[in-house]
Amino acid sequence: MFSDLGKEYSWLQRHERIVCLALVLVVTAFGINKWLDKSAIDASNKAAVAIQVAAVQHDADQKVAAAIAQQTALFNQEQQAREQEMASLVAAVASRDAASNNRVAVVTQPKTTPQAVADLNSVYTLPTPLTVEEAGLIPIADLQQFTVAKIQGDTAQADLADTRKELATTTASLSSATSLVGSLQNQVTGLQTELKDVTVAKDAEIASVKAAARKSKRNWFIAGLITGFGLRVATGH
Repeated sequence: MFSDLGKEYSWLQRHERIVCLALVLVVTAFGINKWLDKSAIDASNKAAVAIQVAAVQHDADQKVAAAIAQQTALFNQEQQAREQEMASLVAAVASRDAASNNRVAVVTQPKTTPQAVADLNSVYTLPTPLTVEEAGLIPIADLQQFTVAKIQGDTAQADLADTRKELATTTASLSSATSLVGSLQNQVTGLQTELKDVTVAKDAEIASVKAAARKSKRNWFIAGLITGFGLRVATGH
């Protein structure tokens, strides 16, 4: 028994440096192993989270893009209808003004009192039409002026109504355009965020791959270390 103990002690004496070195390497390898494991796990978790965030943002951007496509199509349809309405209103005003000018030219031609009274009654809605006798003392020029004032007043009121419609149409168009621009700005912001998330995910995935590679190298290093140490002991060096 004592002989066996002596042999073991003698073996330790001969291999003292190797044993100490082996212990140091084991402790160091254990610490590095723990650090590399944690580093690989953390990198993998960060990569998974970053990829998920990028995927969520991409899905949100796809939905925003679909909504904006619908909004743009609706805006184009509405804009076409508004342009047609504006063209119709402008044409109506131009036509009305031309007709008004023609009527003014007709009623201001040299006329007799009965003719001037007839023109006046044609533009005014009176409970009792004006008679020639009632207008006998009124100058023909004044009768014509009253008629012109009514024609131009009616034209101005109709033009004002159409102008208000034009203003309302322009306001609606501006509001729709502003809304569309706001949506497009939101889409740009979302795409910028997605680009940033994709970049973060890419960097995180690269870091995860590098961490896994370091872990693999560590395993090969430890395996080589153990093999070399075993061979050294086995050969008695």
